[in-house]
Amino acid sequence: MQDLHIQNKIWLDHSVSLSLKLAAAICSLAGLATPVMAQGDAHYRVVPLPLPNGAVAMSGVGLNNSNEVSGGVNINRQVRPYHYADGQLMILDEVEGIQTTAMAINDNGHITGWMYEWGVIWPQAYLWDGSANHWLIDPDDSYTYAQGLNDRDQVVGFYYPPGGHPNGNAFVVNDGSYYDLGSGQATDISENGIIVGQTNRYNGDTAVWTPDGNSGWTLTVLDAKLGRAINRSGTMFVGAGPFVSYFDTPVLWTDHNGQWTRTDIGSWDPSIETALPNDINDLGQVVGEYQSFENEDRGWIYENGQVTWLNDLLAPAYSSWKVVRAQRINESGVILADAIEEPNRVSQPVLLIPEQLTILGPRGTGAGSTNELIAVSATPGSRIYFAIGFAQGSRALPGCPGVNIGLSAPRVVGSSRANAEQEARVSVFVPGAAAGRTIYLQAIDPAHCEVSNVLRYTLH
Repeated sequence: MQDLHIQNKIWLDHSVSLSLKLAAAICSLAGLATPVMAQGDAHYRVVPLPLPNGAVAMSGVGLNNSNEVSGGVNINRQVRPYHYADGQLMILDEVEGIQTTAMAINDNGHITGWMYEWGVIWPQAYLWDGSANHWLIDPDDSYTYAQGLNDRDQVVGFYYPPGGHPNGNAFVVNDGSYYDLGSGQATDISENGIIVGQTNRYNGDTAVWTPDGNSGWTLTVLDAKLGRAINRSGTMFVGAGPFVSYFDTPVLWTDHNGQWTRTDIGSWDPSIETALPNDINDLGQVVGEYQSFENEDRGWIYENGQVTWLNDLLAPAYSSWKVVRAQRINESGVILADAIEEPNRVSQPVLLIPEQLTILGPRGTGAGSTNELIAVSATPGSRIYFAIGFAQGSRALPGCPGVNIGLSAPRVVGSSRANAEQEARVSVFVPGAAAGRTIYLQAIDPAHCEVSNVLRYTLH
C-alpha cells in the first residue's frame, strides 16, 4: 500500500472536491483521540480474543484506541502478560516473573503492570515499550504496583516507600522518576496528567491529583469512595459513591471550571447489589460491572443519562453470548469485556464492536513515521475512503440523499477495500511538522451510503 508523503509544512489542496479523489497531503494522525459524534444506539458484534495453546484462563484489562488489548494469560500455572492486535496474541517474554499482570496499554502500544518472581515476596512495576521491557524501580526498592498509563508513558499506581502509609502511597513515574503523591493509590492518569485514585486503599476518599505547573501535583479530596478511571481529556472520571452499605454504587465526576461535580449513575439498591464503573471515554460513555445476590453478573453501559445492559445491545447473531463484565471503552465506542458463550460457563475476553462503520484511532509511532488508519465493521469488498478535516461540518455525500459527511472541507487521504474480517486499512506518512495540529477523521463508504463516527485528534 503506497504511503502519502508531504514536505515539512502542512498544506492541503483546496481544489480537492467531494468526488473522493485522493488528496495530495496529510497531516499527523497520532495523538489525543476525542470523539465528536456519537453513533446512536448501536448493536455490537462479539469478537473473542484467541486463547493460546496450553492456556487455561485469560483476562483482558487494557484497551487502546486502535483495538489493541493487554492482559494476562495462565499457562502452566503461571500468569504471563500479553499484547493483542488484529487477531494475533503475543506473550511478552521480555517481561520476566512467574505471576505477571498487564494493567494498561496506551496508543503507542506500550504496556504497564507488575510482576512477581520466585523467592521474592514483593512485586515490581514495569513498562514494556513495544519491543523491550523497562523495570520501574523506585529509589527505595519497595513494592511497586503499576495500574495506569497515558500516551506520555507516565505510569501511576501505589507502592510502599519507607515512612509511607501502612496501606501504601500513590505514585506517578514521570520520565523514569518516581513522584510520591502521598497516602493512597493512583488508578488512572489522563493525557494532561490529571490523576485519580483514593486517599487510602482500604477506607479512603476519592482523590484527584492535578499538575501544579512546577513538576508536582496538588491533591483534591472528594466525598466519595474512590476514583476508578479518568477520560483522556481529563474532564470526567468515574468511581464509587460514599460507603452506604456493603456494596458499591457508581458515580460520575465532571469538571466545571475547576470544580468537580458528582452525578450518580443509575439507580441501585446497595443492600443487595453492587455496580462498579471501570472506564469512561470523552463522549461520557461509561462501562462497568454488576453483581447481586439475586441476579447473574452483567456488564453495562451508561450514556445519555441511562444505564443499559450490554446483553440487550448484542446483535441477534450473538445471542448465545452473555456479557458478565465491561472493562474498558475506547474513543470509537469499542468495548473490552468478559463474556461467556453458552453453554460454556467460563468467561473470556472479547471485543464488542459497533456494527456500523467505525473509524479507530491511528496506529503507529506518531510524527515522523508511517501510521495506519483502520476502519472496522465495513462491508467486505466495499471501497472505504479515509477523510480528514480541520473542523466539524455537514457536507452531503454525493449520490446519497440525507447522508452527510461530518467534516468541514473534507480531504480524502487514502482508500482500500474491506477484507473478509470487515476491516479496511491505509498507511500514511506523518511529518514531524504536524505536531500540535488538530484534525478530524472519518471513514466513508459511498457505495452503501454509510459514514463512520468522527474522531478529533490533538496532535503531538
